[in-house]
Amino acid sequence: MRIFLNAITAALLTAACQSAPTDTAKADKPDPRQGEEVSQICFQSQIRSWKELDNKSVIVEKGVRDEYKLDLIGPCQPDDAFTSIGLISRGGGSCLSRGDQLVTDARYNDGTCSIRRIYKWTSKIEPKESDAAK
Repeated sequence: MRIFLNAITAALLTAACQSAPTDTAKADKPDPRQGEEVSQICFQSQIRSWKELDNKSVIVEKGVRDEYKLDLIGPCQPDDAFTSIGLISRGGGSCLSRGDQLVTDARYNDGTCSIRRIYKWTSKIEPKESDAAK
């Protein structure tokens, strides 16, 4: 009986130490709409519009066609913003860069995050040349 219990225990320990393979390449791959990282966004008077991408990033529209993804860090929840967000530049000018703040009109949390990274954003994904030739 003792040999049987030891065999079961050894089998369970071996199974517990094994992990399922993970697809890290897929997890690390950014959204295909995400373009190159930029250091700042400068605009005439204000950001034209915004939309939540997920709970830690928003898409802001500058002008008619220029969109940017802002990766955020902090307690704000863009999906809690009801009607507006505010963007606060540390320099006080009309450019946003890393470390500047996004403030939501959320009523259940602090509503403030910092901009961690800024990326160019393309809403429409263009087909690759190799796909278009097929």
